[in-house]
Amino acid sequence: MMYHPDLPPRFRGTPSMDRPSGLYLWLTGGTQFVLGRHRGSNPVQVPLELPTVYWSVSIRTCFGFRKESSSVSSLIRGAFVHVLAMASKERRHRAVALVSGGKDSCHALALAYTLDCHVSMLTHVAPAGIEEPDFGESDDGGWMFQGAAHRATDAIATCVGRTLVRVKTCGDADEDLRRVLKAAMDRDGRINACLCGAVFSDYQRIRVERACATMGLLSLAPMWRIPQSILVRNMVNSGMKAAIVKVAGAGLAPMLLGMELHTPRVQKALRRAHEQYGAHVGGEGGEYESLALDCEAFAYARIEIVDAKVRVDEEASAAPGTLPSNEHTEQDVPEDCSIFVRDYKGIHSLDREGKPALLDVQKVRLVFKVDQGQIPADAKVVMVKPQDSRDSGEEHAARDSETVSCNNSREAVPTNGQHDKNLPDQDCSSTTPGHPEPLVWSSYKSQSRIFLHCRIPALYGVRNGLNAALKDVQTILGGHGTALKAAVFVTMYLKEMEDFPLANEVYSMHFPQVDPASRACVQAALPNQLCLALDILVPFHAGMEHACPSLHSELALDMDESPHPVLKRQVLHVQSISHWAPCCIGPYAQANAMQGILYVAGQLGLDAPSMTLPSENPVDQARLAARHCQSVAVVMKSSVRHCMLSCIVYVAEKAKSSLKGIEQVVFEMMSCDCVPTLEVEKDPNQLEPDEEEAVIHVYARKRWCPMVTFAVVPALPRGAAVEIQPLCFSPSIIQCAFDARQMSDEEDGDTRVPSRPWCKMLESESEDFGSCIARWICARQTLFLGSLSCHCDRLGSGVEVAQGLALLIRKLQDASMFLHDVYCLRIYYNSMLLEEDALGEVLRCTWSACHDTPFDSFAPVFVPVVGLAMETQPAVAFKVDLSAFHA
Repeated sequence: MMYHPDLPPRFRGTPSMDRPSGLYLWLTGGTQFVLGRHRGSNPVQVPLELPTVYWSVSIRTCFGFRKESSSVSSLIRGAFVHVLAMASKERRHRAVALVSGGKDSCHALALAYTLDCHVSMLTHVAPAGIEEPDFGESDDGGWMFQGAAHRATDAIATCVGRTLVRVKTCGDADEDLRRVLKAAMDRDGRINACLCGAVFSDYQRIRVERACATMGLLSLAPMWRIPQSILVRNMVNSGMKAAIVKVAGAGLAPMLLGMELHTPRVQKALRRAHEQYGAHVGGEGGEYESLALDCEAFAYARIEIVDAKVRVDEEASAAPGTLPSNEHTEQDVPEDCSIFVRDYKGIHSLDREGKPALLDVQKVRLVFKVDQGQIPADAKVVMVKPQDSRDSGEEHAARDSETVSCNNSREAVPTNGQHDKNLPDQDCSSTTPGHPEPLVWSSYKSQSRIFLHCRIPALYGVRNGLNAALKDVQTILGGHGTALKAAVFVTMYLKEMEDFPLANEVYSMHFPQVDPASRACVQAALPNQLCLALDILVPFHAGMEHACPSLHSELALDMDESPHPVLKRQVLHVQSISHWAPCCIGPYAQANAMQGILYVAGQLGLDAPSMTLPSENPVDQARLAARHCQSVAVVMKSSVRHCMLSCIVYVAEKAKSSLKGIEQVVFEMMSCDCVPTLEVEKDPNQLEPDEEEAVIHVYARKRWCPMVTFAVVPALPRGAAVEIQPLCFSPSIIQCAFDARQMSDEEDGDTRVPSRPWCKMLESESEDFGSCIARWICARQTLFLGSLSCHCDRLGSGVEVAQGLALLIRKLQDASMFLHDVYCLRIYYNSMLLEEDALGEVLRCTWSACHDTPFDSFAPVFVPVVGLAMETQPAVAFKVDLSAFHA
């Protein structure tokens, strides 16, 4: 057999037939092609069911080809040459990988290159008490790090061919991560990222991101938010062999211990537990833990368990059906169970589901795939002691022997127990220009929100002007008993997009790193005397600032004991680079939810792993941006397809000719036809994303039409052609608050309790006045979104504008709401057709004819753009948006 001359020696040799070696090349798309021969058969094509991730080409051969090979082998050779070229180039990230020994962290190693990452070193945090098996989560580290079979992780260093840095937990996950990352960085100064196997756990992801921010590293999570059923299936298809070493969930019996994940019995048990009890098939809820025996990342050896004992939780011995302690059970063990289960001599019945049990792994053996002389010299384990993180307390090479003992007890490592603090406040003092104009501020406080708008004169400059403006915001909000850190959404309008890096730098100095506001940024057609404009939306509720501690993401709702959890602000701030959606490395979040309303940050059509534009085609960018919006919404228990109220689509002027195609993509995004109805009764936190969509489909039957605005602007960040900013609602949160309020009001004897949640009372209507069209969406006593758009070719005399405004005010009142519930009055106008001063005067006059409250008292915001369009109006001169909410 002839090998490619550039093929590394470790890849040469004949792979085993039951697990051929493989190397993946991930490309943009939606199907996985597995090319090659398997047991002499023809090549097979296997679909990869990852809707938002990537295609991969897997060369399942020994990477050697005969000259007289068939056309199929020629295809394989071409793919291999491409893979070799990709592997030889310098990776963007040089990472340290967090390894627990389980399937997730080891599969993340195999997917590292999909994020353009080279894994330089491995790290492992071991439990402090290693003498006895641990069934519970007795300390903070127990929620963060896997404890079962942790003594076998030393062998992974040899399997992967990397140094493994090992520390013992002090019980503080943040401190453990800081110590282990520092130890790795001390040994490799070129490390700039941290790779983790987080899938659905915000608890784990947030702590890894926090530690990375402290150490100046990027967080990489290649499997984040991949549906667990799909992820497990892909692991099995890629050759993953993982033994079940702990069971602790309903529907899973100790009989599964020692069996491998891909076996039919284990797969059947996981599906049944998910269908009957809502268990996570990937074990994300702690239902089970695994030990990776072989996977794509194990290039040098695989692991075999030599000695292990089944241990059942003694706390369960008093449960009904357990035999007395002086008796032994006669186990009826199926033949496909592991030898360790068959050797069990305890008193507990191993086929009883839901009983916590683990496989106490005592000894493992390495089965080498290559000659031992080809294993890298740095494939060793380094135990870090607290006295000096630079000098290893002891080193041993696991490759020196085929048998690795797992009984090496060592003393626990004490630490100072310090928690990572937030980033320090930076000095935001600014130098006032010689002859500044005053900052133009307007603000309005409704019953539940404070809306602020600032226009910064060009004489200030972006740095000094934005710095001074955000200082003023702190003063204004302080007078209302709140602060900038409570903001839920910020919109920045730049005069020149080239000022975006500078504006972002100043912005980062004022907004918090934890739970920041969501944001949209565009270049607007601002007048020459302005360099920047800023909108800030801040929640306001009596006493809420004292009742809402800063909690991460969905933990705020989970840990809230308030009878009205809908009042809680929730933040989705994912800083890890993944295939899920673009990360937010900075003080701006993907989404903020407040009082059941979801504010999604403006999404660009970026490729999530590389944060670059994969296509210059505006329609392709719109499709990818819409997909990101949906991914973000689903995490926040919402859906763009089913729960969107309104949407602003910013289109760069260079892509104006593609506006029709972009509109079609957005309307497809709003379609409900692609998700089937599925009646399920499960905890929403235990649902897969596709099932979440089905539940949302049941919750939110559309009886309204979302209001969509297409605004053409001079430019967008990163040279993008499209930015999509949807406004949605979260039905599950609203339902929860409704149930609590209904119970409370019924106890108080209040007969005015609504019959159903407001999200099920949404209605939309429109009325045409000739040159103007009025639209509105409302839910009685809660929500009102109205818009008035005027055709550019028929501006009208102002009478029709007055009629449209009067209708919106009347409809607001018909919904049992009042003008003091209005929190935002924003006017988009085509600066190529209208002057702001003239438009403002027309609106003031027409408003005064409709209501006694002055128009300017609502702090109206004028946004100049270079083009406007609605779903039924291809050309619009101006559009008035009125938003009201009654808490």
